[in-house]
Amino acid sequence: MMQNKYLKLFGVPTGIFLFGVLFLIIGVNGRQNAINFSRPTNASSWSTSDSLINAFIYVPMIIGISFIILFISTFTISFYKWQKNL
Repeated sequence: MMQNKYLKLFGVPTGIFLFGVLFLIIGVNGRQNAINFSRPTNASSWSTSDSLINAFIYVPMIIGISFIILFISTFTISFYKWQKNL
């Protein structure tokens, strides 16, 4: 009974936090992801533009930071509701 109550209150913020961390990890590995994404099949040499590398780094980082900010706000609301019901 209590576990279900905590899961209801803190499940959504925890999920948002995990998505934020996932996007931050993807953003940190953005350079390698851009290189793998732009590589043609059976190519021995190719070049990856700086703008593509920047897009693969900064877009997931911005999304991840946005999810972390959203986590802070939803966790604060959930924590307030939990404290109010004690």
